[in-house]
Amino acid sequence: MRLRTALFGASIVLGGMMALGCGDGRPKAIPAGGTVRYKGKEIPVGALVVFHPADPAREKQIGGKPFGKVKEDGTFKLTTYASEDGAPEGEYGVTVEWRPPAEDSKFQLSGEGMAAPPNKLQSRFSDPNKPFTKVTVKAGGDNNFALEVE
Repeated sequence: MRLRTALFGASIVLGGMMALGCGDGRPKAIPAGGTVRYKGKEIPVGALVVFHPADPAREKQIGGKPFGKVKEDGTFKLTTYASEDGAPEGEYGVTVEWRPPAEDSKFQLSGEGMAAPPNKLQSRFSDPNKPFTKVTVKAGGDNNFALEVE
């Protein structure tokens, strides 16, 4: 009887930890996203927004960097562990890159691999070592960020 009670109690604790996101040691993702505007207008679809954790140890803890692709309406939702789940709480440096779809043959598959089209934004918006802005994702906060690039 004691063994059954102990097993039942252990399963409840373990289930509770998994429900809270503690079971795998990763911090919980909080819904986060926003809008990107280019010279005051919606940026074209497909721009990539990356949130770089301010603390390198945090990046290792979450297994990468939260990111989002800009949609037709200029909005993005961050993805960390699963599609559009958000980002863990913390401070981030933000970068944005916009590489239009490759239409020119020089950007198509070549013998050495795929060449990417050039970034259409100024390099200061895509340098992970010097993010153009910093933001903080907070539990219970308004985690919708308005980003302006040129």
